[in-house]
Amino acid sequence: MATVNQRCGVSRQILAEMMASQGISLDTLTAINAGEETEDPANLLRLLERFAIEVQDESLHLSARPLMPGTNDYVLSSLSHCRTIEGACRQLANAYNFIHGGNYNQVEKTTDALVYRIDDRTFPYAAEAGQYVMFNLDMVLIFIHAIVTTLSGAPVALLKIKSRNTEAGQSPLSTAFPETAISYKMGCFELHYPLTLAELETTQSCNNTLNTAMVYSELQRLGTVPSTDACQSFLVRVRGALEAGLRDQQSVARSLGCSVATLRRRLSAYRTSFRQSRELVLNQEAKLLLTQHLSLEEIASKLDFSDVRSFKRAFRNWNGVSPKQYSLMKFRQHHRISESKQV
Repeated sequence: MATVNQRCGVSRQILAEMMASQGISLDTLTAINAGEETEDPANLLRLLERFAIEVQDESLHLSARPLMPGTNDYVLSSLSHCRTIEGACRQLANAYNFIHGGNYNQVEKTTDALVYRIDDRTFPYAAEAGQYVMFNLDMVLIFIHAIVTTLSGAPVALLKIKSRNTEAGQSPLSTAFPETAISYKMGCFELHYPLTLAELETTQSCNNTLNTAMVYSELQRLGTVPSTDACQSFLVRVRGALEAGLRDQQSVARSLGCSVATLRRRLSAYRTSFRQSRELVLNQEAKLLLTQHLSLEEIASKLDFSDVRSFKRAFRNWNGVSPKQYSLMKFRQHHRISESKQV
């Protein structure tokens, strides 16, 4: 059984315990320790995404109805045609309701606010989900706010937040929103925005499909999530550039406004390298693509490998197994979990 890193903060400790309950160590998903030992919600969201890939379920086994990895990207891709923030919020709510099979996400316009609400009181949670539900729903609020921020193209102010979490000290919300009024022990989870935001036009175009990597990168770039350390900030920005599809040092350095030599020097000072950072992101993307039943030729091409043989060799070096063995292992794991839920 995986152990919990006692040095981590409250949110990371909850995340570590949740992963340990599935036999996964937080350390195995944190390759760049200097940049990810932080309560920064952008990092927590990335770790949750990696966890979802490992357990082959974007609900993290909290729902009685597992969600295939890539579901969030599928939902985000449906927002490209939305003209206003209100329209995007309504489409987001409808898409998640369709996937979950219930009216759990709602958008309402009051006299002074645009409200995104999650009412999960009748949601079909898995029997063993209990202790981690509140933390994860608070993280969902952070994720939704990150989407709204990305679509707005600028930091967005919140009027207030409501959470069903009964333990304020166990919630990541205060770290993510230190200047926003947060009410706990409420009936639903809610984000309250100024009413003027409803008609704001989105910055998203039909030719630029939104995905989770873009949301995390934009969240960091716009400063919505405070960074507590220059090292953490720089490593997160490097990872964000890589996740956005920049593969070579020149492109990443240019996006960060520095030279290649400076990029190398700063990564070395933080006990990592461009190659290590790039391989971390490529490995995560490879695992996600393997869940989408793409051919190895397609995956190799998407990740900019010269051929399938190079991709297979790299994947084995990263994970100790071939792509085929990894897919089979995850399939069997998912099958065992599905059977245990039916018992």
